Amino acid sequence: MKGFMLLPWWCWRRGRTMRHNQIWSVEEARHYDRRAQDFGVGFLSLMEVAGAKAAARWGTQLPKGRGLVLAGPGHNGGDALVVARYLARDHDTDVCFPLAEPQFAGAKGLKQAAIAHGARVVEVDDVIPSVAHYAWVVDGIFGTGFHGNLDPTVAQIFEAMSAAGTAMYVLDILSGVDADSGAYQGPPLAIASTVTFGGAKWGHFGYPGALYTGPLTIADIGLEWPTNGDGWISPKWAYGHRPVLAVGAHKYQRGRVAVVGGSVAMTGAPVMAGMAALRAGAGLVQLIVPHKARRRMAVPEPLMVWPSTGRGLLTTQDLEQLMRADVIIFGPGMGRETGVLALEQVVGLGKPLIVDADGLYWLAKRPDLRLPARSLLTPHSGEMGMLLGISAAVVDHNRVSAFHQAYRRYQTTLVLKGLYTLTGDAQILVNTANTPALATAGSGDVLSGIVAGILASAPQMSSAQAAALATYVHGWSGIHAARHHGRSVVATDLIECLGQAWHSVETEEEPPQLPQWI
Repeated sequence: MKGFMLLPWWCWRRGRTMRHNQIWSVEEARHYDRRAQDFGVGFLSLMEVAGAKAAARWGTQLPKGRGLVLAGPGHNGGDALVVARYLARDHDTDVCFPLAEPQFAGAKGLKQAAIAHGARVVEVDDVIPSVAHYAWVVDGIFGTGFHGNLDPTVAQIFEAMSAAGTAMYVLDILSGVDADSGAYQGPPLAIASTVTFGGAKWGHFGYPGALYTGPLTIADIGLEWPTNGDGWISPKWAYGHRPVLAVGAHKYQRGRVAVVGGSVAMTGAPVMAGMAALRAGAGLVQLIVPHKARRRMAVPEPLMVWPSTGRGLLTTQDLEQLMRADVIIFGPGMGRETGVLALEQVVGLGKPLIVDADGLYWLAKRPDLRLPARSLLTPHSGEMGMLLGISAAVVDHNRVSAFHQAYRRYQTTLVLKGLYTLTGDAQILVNTANTPALATAGSGDVLSGIVAGILASAPQMSSAQAAALATYVHGWSGIHAARHHGRSVVATDLIECLGQAWHSVETEEEPPQLPQWI
């Protein structure tokens, strides 16, 4: 039967679990590819399934008009030739080898098969001036094998595509993107879709690679799935880790959160953190704020407030109040006047501690300070750079590397905020509930409150699990807030939408940027 392909036994799978949502390094991807071949699965069989699945994904999505398949000299080029063969049956398809034709065993057969199905081979010198005339382009030049700088010929093609706004469909990962970090120095491109194989790659979530991925689909081509490793958060994972409210539980059993922060110039930060903690499940929240700042604060009725008279240090009375808490947030709106001694005092209480905002500034002064169990840090790229003594740009160049470096130094759970927030400890989970609406003042204060509320109300949950769930809920609150307010979202909207966010968790609703499987 024309067009029918019987998939081998090793590409069929049962229901998916968290281990199927893994993110691989280049070396891990190569390892599982080699393992499949060690089991007797030929690389041409893997290539066939990969190309067939990518073509099936894109076949009904492609814009009308002639398209171009760019095939590289390696195995990614082989995948591209399989794609070209399938697409050429229903679409006018050109194939170009911008660097060289693939030379592996079987490559000539793949080329001839594509031609037999209607693909037309064109020379690169003819492609460069006519790229703008193609309705779509498939990138199969490098895949995960790229390193260094783009070849000038490829860069010239990409520049022409960038100027024309041509829709690009990517095999595995955009050529020019470092698959381990997401680093990319090529021109901006309009990525319509990426199909990757076996597992997602870190370059899909790094900077700026995440901006050049588009909707991500992971094709199961029969590679082995490890039982442990880094991964991305799925609706199933979030649902399975949500705290369940006990019938008959009273407010003291739902946990008590204390927020140490605030200043005359920043009175809203501790309030937002406190309200988010309540909305996230805490039974009681108390703000410990400077006496001068208290007089300028508009505090909602559900929050308790303790005005501190200490200067750079917490008083005995302040510490007595903090001893009642199950979880402490240290830093929102604090400013740079409180001092490192106050942080040392809070650490000495032995309570789970969330260090955020200006609290991170003081922690950077004492990297030897060991935080209590179930504690965590919530830096953005600039604050992470401060904790490590490097710039934000260096952090964003390889966020995974910076994350691991910070974990080794501080030995506690981390939340590295940003597009595709990273959470965890030795094992990293990536938040998939993302929206630009979160890029607003106070959003981080809301997140620290959500983490605290979950930690306080679910004492059996690890800080890594709480951090991952909190970022997912925080992301969903941003998605719902954007649905209500469009581009006019402010941090208080995130708090108001937390109820809807929890509903999305309860119903296992899929966030817009969730990777898909085929």
